[in-house]
Formats: sequence, structure tokens, C-alpha cells
Amino acid sequence: MEPDVSQILIVASDLDLKHKITQHYAERNYHVTAINDPLHALDFLTNAVVNLVLFQYNPQEPTLTALLQDMLDKCAELPLIVLTHIDCAASITNMLRLGVTDVFNLPLDAMLELDQSVVRHVKRSALFYENLQYRHALEVANQKVNKNLAELQQDQIAGRLIQQRMMPPEECNINGLSMHRYMKSSLYLSGDFIDYIRLDEDRVLFYLADVSGHGASSAFLSVLLKNITNRLTREYLESDANGLISPAKVVAQINSELLDFDIDKHITVFMGLLDRSNHELTYCVGGHLPMPLLSQNQEVTYLSGLGSGLPVGLFDDAQYTDLTQQLEAGFKLMLSSDGIFEILPFDQITDKEEQLRTVLKRCGSSLEGLVDALSIDSLEAVPDDIALLSICGDAYA
Repeated sequence: MEPDVSQILIVASDLDLKHKITQHYAERNYHVTAINDPLHALDFLTNAVVNLVLFQYNPQEPTLTALLQDMLDKCAELPLIVLTHIDCAASITNMLRLGVTDVFNLPLDAMLELDQSVVRHVKRSALFYENLQYRHALEVANQKVNKNLAELQQDQIAGRLIQQRMMPPEECNINGLSMHRYMKSSLYLSGDFIDYIRLDEDRVLFYLADVSGHGASSAFLSVLLKNITNRLTREYLESDANGLISPAKVVAQINSELLDFDIDKHITVFMGLLDRSNHELTYCVGGHLPMPLLSQNQEVTYLSGLGSGLPVGLFDDAQYTDLTQQLEAGFKLMLSSDGIFEILPFDQITDKEEQLRTVLKRCGSSLEGLVDALSIDSLEAVPDDIALLSICGDAYA
């Protein structure tokens, strides 16, 4: 209810006094309510918006003293001016100590001073009601925000579960390859995505993708990427008599389809095809950094091909190339998203790359060792999503 900022309640048993001040303030455009019986005053205050009370008080009447105290206790923010016969300064002091706003002597000879007090305290009361309304509006808005945040959090949690379930198992064995993935998100939903697909008893297609940005929109695009990749893989297997699949052609087609969607997002991706029949890795780089680290023959080196392809979903004329790498028995391949660089202390990318290579070599090229060495699990928050994919060929023969 919008408060009437000029509502005055007059509580006076003296009918002449009540009539006088009622007429006086009604002529000054105040909304005035007058009550003869003081016992009804408190009930009125609990059911109406009042900005000021003018109260005729006789200290010789115990019921009035009790009523006055009750009103002051229950309506502490309401200005209450007492009209009474002042016998000494001590009586004024005692009433002010009770919480009375102001005291005027009867009979009312100083109407100007009373008018000034009424104007001042009505303004104060109006400000109080405005603040009260503002606080109530803030409380309602805060409740809505908390409700929306709770719903958003539930949606984010549900989205995270869906996204996690769309990824392959964290650890599995495919065609003699030990596959192990690790994810740490900066938010509930991640823009990083990992997948590996068994094509036949010799070949496995895998990729690590990093969608630009964070949050729900990036996570949804990673889901779209999985759907496109799975569909393209099926189409290539069905259309080619030999079931040949080129990572570069898959990435190029993904680039074309993302451009058709016309969304303000792009993806960096490393996509590889491991073929056990010829011990060869065929791979394509779509703007991805860092390059995977290959551990074999007691050496840990980055794969070549950095910058050989542009990010996916940005350029119509982007060209993608298939690169190859021969693999020895017992090789280990470690892929990571660029979020790993955010937790490394160096400023230059080249220094970060060298530290990552050194740490991986020191921990035997194991994913668990890398996570422990960089204390990733102990980090409460990371500035960017971190995705790791380890592929080991211990039984790859």
C-alpha cells in the first residue's frame, strides 16, 4: 500500500482541543483522523498508515500512562508529540526519556512552534516509509535473485552431469591403447571437450577441443562438436569402401558447419587417428596450443605441426592438413588444453612449454604424475578449463 505521507492521528479526550487541532491541520491539507477514546488509538495504528500522532496526555491517569508506553514500544519509529499540562521541566525530561518525540504545553498558545514540529516530523516519517518501501522492494528483488541463482545453479549442475556423461569413460582400453582423460573446469560447465571413438579393431579417432569463452554457451558448442564428429565419422565409414578417414577432412567439415551456424564462437582442436596396423598417428591441428607431447625412445618431444591449421569456425577459406608420426611400442602421448599454461609461473609461452615438457618427463609421462606435480587437484579454482588426455601404447603391437 502506498503510504499517505500526511496522515495525522489525533488522540484527545478534550473535545474542544480535538476539534481545534483537527480543523487547524485539516485546513493545512493534512489527512487528519481524530479519536476520542485513547484506548482505540493502538488498534488504529496497527491497521492504518500514520505518520504522526498528537497525543493529549494527563499524567494523573494511569491508563493513559500505560497506553502511552505501549504505543512508544510498539510504534518506536512513529513520531509522537505529547500535548499536556507541564508542571516542571522534570516531567518533560521524563517523557522524552520514554521516547516521546516532542512535548507541548496546554493550553496551546504556541501553534507556530507546534506547526514547525509537525512539519519536521511528518517529513521524517515520510522518509521512513520511503526507506521501508525501498527495503521491502530490495528484499523482494533479493529473493527473486536468490531463486534465480538457485535455479541457474541446478541447471548448471544438470548440464555438467550431461556433459560429463557425453564424454567417454575416464579410463578405458581400446585396441591395446590405454586412454585416460582428466578435466578441471573453471566453472560448472566446461568449454573443453575430449572424445575417442573406436572405428574398428585397428583404428581409434580421438580429439581434444577447446571452445572459446566459458560457461553454458561454450559447453553447448562442445556437445554440438561431438554430434557433428560422430555423424561425420559414420558418413565417412559408410561412404568409403575402405573406410578411410582423414582427420583434416573431418576438421574442415566441422569448420564449414560451424560457420553455417553463424555463432560467435570458435574452437581450437587437435584431432588424431591411431592405426595399429601401421603404427602410425595421423593428425590435424586446428589452432590448438600446446602441441601434444610424445614420449618414446626415452625422449619427450612436442609433435610438429604447430600453426599448421587455423581455429575452427572462424574462416571460410581455412585449410587443414594431415600430418603423420610413426609410433614405437610403448609410446605415450599427452594432450592438454591451453588452460594448463595458466597455472604455470612463466610469462613467455616458450618457457611454459619447456616447463611442461620437463615436468612430464620427470614424472614418467603419466597423467597422474603430471596432475600431482602441478598440484592441479589442490587448486580451489583455475582461471581457465584444464583438459588432459593421455594415450599409452604399452600393449600397442
